[in-house]
Amino acid sequence: MKIRFDIQEKYNEIEIHLCNSEKNKELLSLKEMLENLLDTKIRVYKEQESRMLVPSKIVRIYSANKKVYIRTMDDCYEVKDRIYTLEEQLDGRGFVRISNSEIVNIEQIEKLDMSYSGTIKMYMKNQDETYVSRRYVSKIKEELL
Repeated sequence: MKIRFDIQEKYNEIEIHLCNSEKNKELLSLKEMLENLLDTKIRVYKEQESRMLVPSKIVRIYSANKKVYIRTMDDCYEVKDRIYTLEEQLDGRGFVRISNSEIVNIEQIEKLDMSYSGTIKMYMKNQDETYVSRRYVSKIKEELL
């Protein structure tokens, strides 16, 4: 394994590149270890349990009934934080606000349907469907397209 530094002014933040001739278990394991080490974890709650969740596992964060929820590929958790706090915490990590009450992980977007007049319907990889509010359509188009 080689480790090298590439110090240039063009980098605004630390980047880690994993390179190999093929995608294998060792590479995937290293990626997961780095994500767990570097990602700021978020405390989530389900029933009487509390756990720490890695942001890369999050599909979407939304508010409903005066509570904030985090959806992953296979579960839903409650969070004590407000959406704007989570947005600040996840800034620069591939999350984008799509409405006043929702943030999505860009990596978890399956497809976009722009056939609705003035809005965008998002299909997420966990089978959730959500809408970009009109106020955020131009921001999403700029971010994704």
